[in-house]
Amino acid sequence: MSQPFKIGLIGAGGISGQHLRAFKGFPERVLMTAVCDISEDAARKRAGEVGGAAVYADVAKMLREADIDAVDICTTHDQHAELALAAIAAGKHVLLEKPMGCSMQECRDMVAAAEKAGVAFMIAQCQRYMPTYRSVRRLVERGELGAIRAVRFDSMQDLPSFAPNGHWLCDAKKAGGGIVISVSVHRIDLMRYLIGDVKRVTGVSRSTTPLFTNGAENFAVGLLEFENGAIGEMFGTYTGFRMPWGEMFMIFADEGTIHAVPPQGHYEGDSVIALRRAAAPIAGWEDQYNGFAPLDVDRSEFPTDDGFTNEILHFADCCRTGKEPDSSGRDNLGTMATIFAFYESARTGQTVDVITI
Repeated sequence: MSQPFKIGLIGAGGISGQHLRAFKGFPERVLMTAVCDISEDAARKRAGEVGGAAVYADVAKMLREADIDAVDICTTHDQHAELALAAIAAGKHVLLEKPMGCSMQECRDMVAAAEKAGVAFMIAQCQRYMPTYRSVRRLVERGELGAIRAVRFDSMQDLPSFAPNGHWLCDAKKAGGGIVISVSVHRIDLMRYLIGDVKRVTGVSRSTTPLFTNGAENFAVGLLEFENGAIGEMFGTYTGFRMPWGEMFMIFADEGTIHAVPPQGHYEGDSVIALRRAAAPIAGWEDQYNGFAPLDVDRSEFPTDDGFTNEILHFADCCRTGKEPDSSGRDNLGTMATIFAFYESARTGQTVDVITI
């Protein structure tokens, strides 16, 4: 049996705790051998949760000395590019939390550097690695829904209710923006994964409270035009006052509708429901709103239903085999270009084309 793949964690904050499930659950496949954070106490705490990881407060020192094959970067967004480029220069494979960067140039630079160095560069778009959503993708690929015509999706949180005043996610200089780049990025990326690239964007955003600084938006609405002709509607808020769900999406196609609208009180819409058009016509007004049934979910590809765990195992496998990750940096250029097109549209009031090159 091969030795576990050795990964060093950079950034011991909140999101890194979600990543620990892979290391705790599958130590024979992935091993966290080092943890680095500007707070050595935070790094030591995370290292203690997995046991045996070396502790660092300096990234350059970790990259020089630690017994690692790759890094897992879980820092503030404004540090992503600098840290990823340093790891790539050190010959390490890179798993980078979303969003990839705070500008398209940063994103392009990371992709180019990784390709030149011959290392794997993957963005931690965890929703691509949930068996429910991968099963939706298979439905679409097999043509069972017919042509995709429209999508809708929500990304809703009340960030100030659980984050301290002055939290970095409320500061566009550190986060790159507000709700769109930090949360809607999940659904934008998922829609690209399920139905294809976005062609152009019309966006409107608002910052309605001084809790959000440097232009970070807490409300956003966007219209998306996809390359395949589908149209889309997105809504996001960081200051929703009591919401029925956190995330949802609907896909409308010629031969059916997919929806992932979770029960009230559930954050993620991971109970995907499918409807395929019945042979019999709709019988009466109410019947048009009936006929949904649970989607048959294929769980053979990954060992868990947890997207965080699955993505890290996928990353390690790609590093070992040389296979391009499903959420590679190059693929994720399309997601980031969509986000920055949204911001440009919101700034100018014009519809903006999505350009990745």
